[in-house]
Amino acid sequence: MHRIFVFLLLITMLDASAINAGWKTREAPRKLIGGEGRYFMNPRWSPDGAKLAFTETRYHGLWVMNSDGSGLRQVSEEDAAGYGFEWSSDSQALLSRVAKFENNKRYNAVKLFNLATNETKQLTDYRTFMPGLPHWSPANDKVYMFNRDQLEVFETGKPAPSAAATKIAAPVHFLKDGILALGNLADLQYKTFAPLAEQQYLNLVLAPDRGKIAFEVKGGNLHVMNVDGSGLIDLGPGNRPQWSPQSDYLVYMIAGDDGHQFLATDIYTIKCDGSEKANLTNTAEQLEMNPSWGVGNRIAFDVMDEGEIYVIELVR
Repeated sequence: MHRIFVFLLLITMLDASAINAGWKTREAPRKLIGGEGRYFMNPRWSPDGAKLAFTETRYHGLWVMNSDGSGLRQVSEEDAAGYGFEWSSDSQALLSRVAKFENNKRYNAVKLFNLATNETKQLTDYRTFMPGLPHWSPANDKVYMFNRDQLEVFETGKPAPSAAATKIAAPVHFLKDGILALGNLADLQYKTFAPLAEQQYLNLVLAPDRGKIAFEVKGGNLHVMNVDGSGLIDLGPGNRPQWSPQSDYLVYMIAGDDGHQFLATDIYTIKCDGSEKANLTNTAEQLEMNPSWGVGNRIAFDVMDEGEIYVIELVR
């Protein structure tokens, strides 16, 4: 009888530790901006944690502000500028695929927005066909994207890295017709991966240390794997993942819909091995979406329909 009691006590303790594992919120989310007729969304922390970039409804325009909500300024007024944009690793520039419409045709171009000098650099001409999104190279001296069955590379004007920095070819990532692809810019060679047969992939994100990738399976779950294609882990339902600065956790949303509109969304964190899953928001009346993990363990996210951006601080 005593042994059974001890066993049940141990099971209870293990269950409690599992429940209490993972990140928790220090306090209620703090509103930074939005509402009152302005609908902001899709916040992304700069790598140094000093700024947030974000967009408006339908990804129109691109905005930047300081992490405390001060210093708001608009970087771009262009259509689609806020879809798939990326920070440079030095937190000094933003990269975006913008759009314009002429005679009922859509044209896209890749632009670089230098926040230090307020200069805009157009890296491509405007094209009627540009399905790929641009990405920074590891050293920020180049921008690459996959279009029309080839990797395209553009110079950014930033100084080339030293020989020591390029000794090991850091991987670059992109989606090729819905399939995962990883390669390098030294010889423009790449390799495709299909870890789950006959599936399409989306929202591919490379960890800051460039050792792992996270991605969604269309109509399926969130996954993590090593950049060599090994170590595939199914993390369960999840959408729009973003890495922690230390490359060991993910923040993401879990969304429920009826095929036409979102019915419920909440923000979660999880360790990249699948452990320590934690729900950061649990509200029936709000749709929390598009989380981003910043330095100092701060999570920024937007609330759909309200057009507001919030920040919450995490603790262990």
